Amino acid sequence: MTLGSSLVVSRSDLDHMVVRPSVLTDGSTPPTGSALLAIESFALSTHTVTTAASADSTGAWRHFPAPDGFGHIPTFGRARVARSGHPDLAEGLEVTGYLPMATHLLVTPERIDQRGFSDGAPHRRGSAGVHDRYLFRAVDPTSVAADDPDLEVALRPQFTMAFLIVAGLSARRMDEVAAVVVTSASCRTAIGVAHLLGALERPPAVIGVTRDDHVADTTASGCYDRVLSYRDVVSLPVGPTMVVDFCGDGAVAHEIHHHLGDSLLRSIVVGATHRNAVPVDTAALPGATREIFLAPEVAEDLRRRVDDTAIEVAFTDAWRSFLRRLHGWREPREAVGPDAVVQAYMQAREGTVGVRELVVGSLR
Repeated sequence: MTLGSSLVVSRSDLDHMVVRPSVLTDGSTPPTGSALLAIESFALSTHTVTTAASADSTGAWRHFPAPDGFGHIPTFGRARVARSGHPDLAEGLEVTGYLPMATHLLVTPERIDQRGFSDGAPHRRGSAGVHDRYLFRAVDPTSVAADDPDLEVALRPQFTMAFLIVAGLSARRMDEVAAVVVTSASCRTAIGVAHLLGALERPPAVIGVTRDDHVADTTASGCYDRVLSYRDVVSLPVGPTMVVDFCGDGAVAHEIHHHLGDSLLRSIVVGATHRNAVPVDTAALPGATREIFLAPEVAEDLRRRVDDTAIEVAFTDAWRSFLRRLHGWREPREAVGPDAVVQAYMQAREGTVGVRELVVGSLR
């Protein structure tokens, strides 16, 4: 018998997280055709928080079944094939992919190839491929490029999103802009966007906007040309500008749109990091109409224009460059055990995680 545990959160109160014990297998070997993953570590960040906040609309609660009223928050992590009941999947292989905050996960491997496998469990069907696919770390170029597996866990999903955001920006009107303004500039995805924009052949000025107490550390990342606090938005240069909005705060959107006016060419909404944000009244905003960033659509468009091999090469090169840039700036932190993981999750909810901190959790 294999015993495990997981952390589930109340779907009606995301501040309420509890430990749930579980029996994963009845014997020493998983059922035929399945495999038991031992979860080594998983990411704990604002990305985790926004995943939970949007889970009702995105269907994220379906990925890992939980008791009524509760949900497993899917978070990127790494795991090891502890036991295999599948003839084509060897024990001991290390994988990365989306996992629950748990000690183990029982999967039904299918579509196994040299790069990885998909989980064919009934509750995973209908998920986007990235959410049910597990990649073998030993042969995955992105994993190989990371000198520390937990560094990959902490940054890979956010950098993947940043890569798609910049691909979406570059597809329309980028050659017209003098500057790109990025709100919630201290979050990992925003920092990735700033790094990628700065690496373009004709880079715009990249201006970050963040909390007063985050300005110094965000500036020290070296990814922005300039970093302002929210109260200094009125000092933004007026000229052809795009905005990438991670905070989703109506008060901030009002300030930026009214300050830039008709010089604002595009306003792309990516997230909602401000927990108590003022609703956005889009009808009252001058300048560009706000666009909701849709990663699947951008990814599909990118694949129509560029072949998969070229995308992988470009992504891996950009990923290596990003890791080099943050070397010495980042501060890794581990949260080991249920109490430490809950505490780190609540810090992410409350926005009190340090700008430089990269937090990974483990229940093992």
